[in-house]
Amino acid sequence: MFRMSDEQQEKVLNNFIKVMDKQNPKLINKDLYYHLNLNCNFVAHFNLNGFRDAYSGEHFQDFVNFFSSTSPESQWLEAPEISTEFSHLNQAMMDYVSSQPPS
Repeated sequence: MFRMSDEQQEKVLNNFIKVMDKQNPKLINKDLYYHLNLNCNFVAHFNLNGFRDAYSGEHFQDFVNFFSSTSPESQWLEAPEISTEFSHLNQAMMDYVSSQPPS
């Protein structure tokens, strides 16, 4: 598990929003990467650069789908091994994507 203070969680959410707004996975910082990988069971893709590359270009929508409540990829949120400690952060990420117009 990747432990985070409330301040760090706010920074992770802000980074997530920036990534989504700019539609640029190259902006994913290490804290967001660690949260997704260690707290949410996302595939690590070997390291941060591999993670960024996996969702670049035409694959960015694959990343977005993980946070769309209408997508089967969003089922990670319901996985029993996901830490409830970060449920409010994870839900905030989902809510942000759901509030955006479709691209």
